[in-house]
Amino acid sequence: MFFTPARFRASLASLREHRFVTFAVLTDTIGAGLTLPLTIVYFTITTDVPLAVLGAVSTVATLVALPIGLVGGVLTDRFGAKASMILNNLLSAAGFTLYLFAHDPMMIFAAIFLANGSERLYWTSWTAYVHDLAEGRPFERWFAFLEGTKAAALGAGAIIAAVTLANGHQDGLRWLILANVVTSVLAAGVFATQPTGHRSTPPSAPADAEGADTTGSLRSFIADRSMRLITLGQFLIGPAMVLPNVAFSVLFVEQWGMSPAVAPVQFAVATGLCALLQTSVTRWVAGQQRGTLIALGAVLTAATAAPLVVLPPLHGLAAWSFVIVVAILLAAADMIYLPAANAVMAEAPHPRIRGRAIGVFQTASSIGMALFPLTLGLLDSRTPWLLWLIATGVFLAAAWAWHRAVRGLPGRVQVAEPTDIDA
Repeated sequence: MFFTPARFRASLASLREHRFVTFAVLTDTIGAGLTLPLTIVYFTITTDVPLAVLGAVSTVATLVALPIGLVGGVLTDRFGAKASMILNNLLSAAGFTLYLFAHDPMMIFAAIFLANGSERLYWTSWTAYVHDLAEGRPFERWFAFLEGTKAAALGAGAIIAAVTLANGHQDGLRWLILANVVTSVLAAGVFATQPTGHRSTPPSAPADAEGADTTGSLRSFIADRSMRLITLGQFLIGPAMVLPNVAFSVLFVEQWGMSPAVAPVQFAVATGLCALLQTSVTRWVAGQQRGTLIALGAVLTAATAAPLVVLPPLHGLAAWSFVIVVAILLAAADMIYLPAANAVMAEAPHPRIRGRAIGVFQTASSIGMALFPLTLGLLDSRTPWLLWLIATGVFLAAAWAWHRAVRGLPGRVQVAEPTDIDA
């Protein structure tokens, strides 16, 4: 049985304590679930812009948006994570509004720039926001609870998207985009009313901070080998964030001839599993080395791309079976990797520069995400298998970098203690 009465009561207690934050998370992420699996596919269906051009535009727009993550770190340290959470939702609303009118490369660039800018700001502020929400209590417990909530909302949005797209009409795509705009604005309003996430005076660094940044300066942060390896690991794992909605969705729809609904279906399966099992998985891996957990997540992600190096195009039941297997592997990777990685990113830097450090880590991830679409043109080449070989190698390298990084951190950061996630 996945849920015991005690754990169910703990979840309800978490929900009651932060019910408005939970509502904001549900509202924001159900809108994201409507559109997240369709990032590139949307423009392949609604415009005549070639796939290679879309990949290049997406890459350039994402690269140009990268500084927003760094600026978000400064804003988080100065004004608090709450302000950044509000701003990222407003940027998302603006970007997806442009999706409705984008038919040429320049407009597509602007839409993707704003949407990606909101993502960069989100990931910079979200980890810090959850850290503030925990208020000194175990980070992973709260992160797992909120990630499970987000997964449920994303899955619900993806199911709605799949039903809407089943008939293949473009009008359905545009209604999904409009719904995401509305939910983003509503979520910004809810976050604005909450007390959590205000800037506060950072506490002193823990006494056992050997091997970590103990001065709270950016110079010592840059000089720390573990911090550099975390940054490298985030850069290499970045493509995993866009693998489903960029590479896999294009492969399934454009190369294998499957329905556009395949992207949200795969997304719904993955997020549904996360919604059901995230807190359970986090409890099961308590006491394990966080570096090992993060590396395992990267290896599982590599396992989704590796078969495509030699696998021919699939059709019918075989194709759908592969879609489901990939969704399960990606869900397992996320449930194992995300709580551990975000805990490390929140706890390893000095509190004085937490926002800026997270901004650096997440910007590195964003660079990896931005560069990945450049490889999409390989799908139309004579060597499409090269795309999947590159992806596999990158994820395996990410596993190595993260594992080495965490080994150099203090013991309090290395291990997810069993008490960290007790209800």
